[in-house]
Amino acid sequence: MFGRARCSTSAPAAGERRALPVDPLSLPRLLVSAATTPGAAAPAVSTLHAAALKLGVLPSSLPASNALVSAYSLSGLLPCALRAFSLIPHPSTGSYTAILSALSRHGRPREALSLFSASAVARPDAELLSCVVSCCRRASASLPARAAHAYGVKTAPLLTFYASAGPALVALYATCGKVNAAKRIFDRMDGEDVVSWNAMIGGFAGAGMNGEAWDCFREMRARGVRGNARTAVAVLGACDLESGRQVHGHMVRNHGGSGSNAILWNALMNMYSRVGCVDDAEHVFFEIERKDVVSWNVMIGAFAKNGHGERALKLVDAMLRCGMQPDSVTFTTLLMACCHCGLVDEGLALFERFVENSALIPTMEQCACIVDLLSRAGRFREAAGFIDQMPIRPNAIVWGALLSGSRMHHDVEHAQMAFEKLVQLEPDNPGNFVTMSNIYAKAGMVEDAKRVRMMIDREELVKPSGQSRDKVCSLRGDLRACSAPRVLCQIVNAGIAGCCTGLALSFPAYVMV
Repeated sequence: MFGRARCSTSAPAAGERRALPVDPLSLPRLLVSAATTPGAAAPAVSTLHAAALKLGVLPSSLPASNALVSAYSLSGLLPCALRAFSLIPHPSTGSYTAILSALSRHGRPREALSLFSASAVARPDAELLSCVVSCCRRASASLPARAAHAYGVKTAPLLTFYASAGPALVALYATCGKVNAAKRIFDRMDGEDVVSWNAMIGGFAGAGMNGEAWDCFREMRARGVRGNARTAVAVLGACDLESGRQVHGHMVRNHGGSGSNAILWNALMNMYSRVGCVDDAEHVFFEIERKDVVSWNVMIGAFAKNGHGERALKLVDAMLRCGMQPDSVTFTTLLMACCHCGLVDEGLALFERFVENSALIPTMEQCACIVDLLSRAGRFREAAGFIDQMPIRPNAIVWGALLSGSRMHHDVEHAQMAFEKLVQLEPDNPGNFVTMSNIYAKAGMVEDAKRVRMMIDREELVKPSGQSRDKVCSLRGDLRACSAPRVLCQIVNAGIAGCCTGLALSFPAYVMV
């Protein structure tokens, strides 16, 4: 029926029909059960579909039709799910919830949003709105999510809406860096959903609010909400070395010490890398039973960020020997390793090999790595020539790399070239003006330095103050360069003598308030 043997729904044998108690009430439950049958989900769903057609249950039963869409999606047969949806005479909100979930599950969230936008759903319910928000999160589309949020707040009972869509909204706003908005929604929920706790902890950690992340984690445990592997992943983003070791011990006790969950142990590796404990990260890496490409990339990145470029290159050779194919992230990480360790020739050879042996066009970040590599080595003519030959138009990251290298080597000519481009691309970035002014001053070009400083004053540009989120003994929080007296008073008052750092959618025109 669907054009493929495994999706076809020829009628089953008479004996097989007798064994299947297919009726409008039992079919949805049977389809869900069939879709979760290990190793035989697709044939089981197809058999039930055929029996339902033979007995006339489909397509007359709307709940059964919706369940069929979900069952085919869970079985990995998205084309069959799409076909089943297209055969529903009058799709309901449940029908759209099923097909949007299917598309999102199979990595096509934007297609799901387009389908919803073109739909004739007059009044989406809380469950459908929750699905739309989840699609927005996967597609990194905050604007339609805000429209869905506003519509839900205006049209649905708040408790019902937040019970259904709350976890997805918290995850979306936290992922987008809107931590305060996520917290406001989170505070209106019952606090029993672990997905929301994970999103809130991860949102705080991603925003650098490590103290708040730990407070949220402690509150979660105090309320008796049982965390999962993703809870550990979220809280690891807020860890220093001491607390990271505590989480490591918790993982061994609760998730086993074999490293069978690659996602969890990849996060642990990343934590050790972030605090500079490369050997600990490597120990975790070797403990992982089934390493995925992310595991290799995290370990290569650990070597790269901590100045072990040659170890990073050797690890890639081991990766190839194991039959694991490097991806674009691997390549970018290796180029960063070469930059940090001054391995100019190795980085250039790596780039040439990638371009020759891959159908992929180098990304902007990879091109910026090459410019940074050449600029740090003082090879500015090569860097400028590389920029001229780039297959994509260079952005501020590329020109910023050239400006930074020019500052290191006091090369005014190429600094001016980069600065002119940066003024066009990001005129409101005061850091570029400050860097150029300092380059002029170091070169004895006092008048030019004053001219650039006057540009900063004229445009009223303010360079952000330096920040650190290190832990000052037990004192957590932002340590800003401009607030040294306040921090000093806190340290003195605490009796601390020293410190140790370790697509718009078709919603009515509701406005968020």
